[in-house]
Amino acid sequence: MSKTGFSRNAGRSCDARRRKAVAASGCRPEDRRRESTPCAERFRPVEPNTSSPSTTAAGFRPGGNRPMRAFRNHRRSAFTLVELLTVIVIIGILASLISAAAIYARARAREAAIHTEMRQIEAALITYKSEYGEFPPDFWGLDGSAGVNAQNKAVEDLRRHLRKRWPKFAPGADPVAAFQTALNTVNIDPGQFNPATALVFWLGGLPAEAPQPGVSYQPAGFHADPANPFQYGQPRQEPLYDFDPDKIYVVRVDPNNPSSQIINLYYYPVGEPNSSSPLVYFRAGRDKTTGRYEYGMVDGGAFIPASFTYAPTNVAVPYLKGPANGSPSNPAVQRQWREPEKFQIIHCGLDGVFSTPIPPSNPPAAFRFTVSAEGFSDGDYDNVTNFVAKLEDEVE
Repeated sequence: MSKTGFSRNAGRSCDARRRKAVAASGCRPEDRRRESTPCAERFRPVEPNTSSPSTTAAGFRPGGNRPMRAFRNHRRSAFTLVELLTVIVIIGILASLISAAAIYARARAREAAIHTEMRQIEAALITYKSEYGEFPPDFWGLDGSAGVNAQNKAVEDLRRHLRKRWPKFAPGADPVAAFQTALNTVNIDPGQFNPATALVFWLGGLPAEAPQPGVSYQPAGFHADPANPFQYGQPRQEPLYDFDPDKIYVVRVDPNNPSSQIINLYYYPVGEPNSSSPLVYFRAGRDKTTGRYEYGMVDGGAFIPASFTYAPTNVAVPYLKGPANGSPSNPAVQRQWREPEKFQIIHCGLDGVFSTPIPPSNPPAAFRFTVSAEGFSDGDYDNVTNFVAKLEDEVE
C-alpha cells in the first residue's frame, strides 16, 4: 500500500473491472455520445447467408459488411421495327390532315378572292348608274342565239342606252348602226356580243391604241369626244374598273389568226380560259308584257329567262329566290328574282362550270332557285355571285 492509502494494484483492479464490463455489455464506457442508446440496437448482427459459400459464420462477406449485388445495363441503341412503323403511320396521318386543311384553305381563299373582285365590279356598276342614269345593257340576245324577238329587244335596249349616255353620238341617225360601224373600224364586231362581254366593254372601254398580236388587251376607257367615243387615241375617259389585262381573253372570228376581228371579250378572275368560265352579267329590265322587272322576256306566250351558253352543257342563267306559285314560264306568275331591280354577276366557281346537264341527256334547267336548290345541277352549288359568296351556303 502506498502513502496515499491506496493499494498499487487498485488501478489495475479498476481497469480489469472496466474491461469485464465492456465484455459483458459490448459497449465502451468512454463513448459518451452513444450512452443513451443501447448497444444491442446500435450493433445488429447480419443474418448468416447459408446459401452462399462465400459468407462467413458471422454473415459477412470477406472484405466488407455490405452484401454484393449484380447490376445489368438495360440501355437500347435503336427503335424496334414496330415502333418505327408506328411513328411513320402517325406522321402520314398528320401529313394528310395538314394537306387536306391546306387544300381546303386554299380553295376558300380563291373563292373569297373571286367574290371580293365581284363586289368591286358591283361597286363600279353602281357608279356607272349614278353617272349615266342606268346600268349598262347585258347584250343578252344581241347575237340572235335566243331568237328574233330577244334580238330585237337587245337592239332596242342598246339604242336607248347609247342615246342616254352619248346624246351627241350619231344625232339624227340610228345609234346602233353607227355603233356597229364605229366598232368595225377598230376591228370589233359587236353583233356577237353576249352577257360575258358586257362587263369588260362597258366598265373597261376600248384600248387607247390598236391591240397588237401577242400583246394583252388593255382597256383604257372610251374616247373623251362625245360625238365619237369608240375611237383610239387621246384624251380618254378613265375606265370605271381596272381589269387585269392578263385575265382578259379576246375571242376572235378566227382563233388561229391574231389579226382577225374581235367578237367577244371574256374576263376570267382565277386564270386561264381552259380552266374556268368567264364572269357573266345579267341586267334586270322592265318587261313590256308583265310590267315587272325581269331577267328575260315574254316570247310566244311563255316567259324565257336570259342565259349565257359557254358550252352546250354549260349554261349560266339568272337565279330566282324561291319557287313561284305556278310554273315560272307562265307570264302571269310573279317570279321572285335575286336582285330584282338590279343585276346579277355570276362566276362558275372552282369546278369551272355554271351547270351540268341533268342525266341522261336533258339540258340544264332554265329556272333555278337558290333557297331550295330546285333546278340545280352539280355545277350550280359552288357558283359565286355578287349577292352570295357561294350558292350552296344559302340552300335550306
